[in-house]
Amino acid sequence: MIAFDRKCLVKVGLILSSFFIWQIYAYSEEIHLKNGDTVSGEIIEQSDENISLKTEAMGTIIIKKDFVEYIGSAKKETLAQVEEKLWQREVSLGYNASSGNTQNNQFSLKFSANRKIDQVSEFTLKGDIYYSSSNGRMDAQKWQGTARYAFSFWESKWYNFYKIESDHDRFADINYRIVPSAGVGYWFSDQPDWKAMVELGMGLEYTNFKSDTKDNSAAILIPRAFFEKKLFADSRISQDIILYNSLEAIGEYRLHSETSLVNPINDKLSLRLSLIADYNSAPPEDTKKRDVRFISALTYTF
Repeated sequence: MIAFDRKCLVKVGLILSSFFIWQIYAYSEEIHLKNGDTVSGEIIEQSDENISLKTEAMGTIIIKKDFVEYIGSAKKETLAQVEEKLWQREVSLGYNASSGNTQNNQFSLKFSANRKIDQVSEFTLKGDIYYSSSNGRMDAQKWQGTARYAFSFWESKWYNFYKIESDHDRFADINYRIVPSAGVGYWFSDQPDWKAMVELGMGLEYTNFKSDTKDNSAAILIPRAFFEKKLFADSRISQDIILYNSLEAIGEYRLHSETSLVNPINDKLSLRLSLIADYNSAPPEDTKKRDVRFISALTYTF
């Protein structure tokens, strides 16, 4: 039997957190080359040597910074200034309400931010808040946060990652749960039209319950699968499945699944429809094993 106290988990979390760097970007612009040519598109990645540019005519191309004269409509905007603007971040806000014989209110807020630090490493932050009430009484209160650093190797197909997760679920008796983990993953495809990857991690799970249930800590195995497919126009569908499998108690596991359909409205706004399902094979007393949510949200990218 493996057991880990709270101090051990905090130390592991601090060690993993030391890998994280907060720099996030996304920007679109014209790139003026030293030979007089101009290339237009969306800057999707930038390193010390190269710029990855998504164009309509040629797809994604890589331009060496040594060949770049300036970026933007005037030479006053230097490469360093443009790099400060290179953020990829997204905020989703959803609210549903119904009235009549039954009054229901649902509110969701999601934030994600990603920074391609260079050609082989990236840092990601995610946050998610969900609240609902029925006939004036709260029946759901959840939040979840993730910080993750990943470093690619072997022609960028393989990568290792370091991640720390924290979540709260009032009506599942979870005051807070902390999961620091590390592992490896493999990208089958990382193209704009099709993304697919699998990964396997190991971590420590510490759970503090709202009730008198004794705090629990355990080692867990964390396999994950993700894909994203571009549909018509710029619409896309994605599926993310994560399994948290206990290494101490056979048959005890948690499963998280999120299916999303994103339909752009314009360059900044999109409509996101998400089906989120959580399953716990051994939930706390008086709580259900399954929890399913359908969320419609307006997403703003900046």
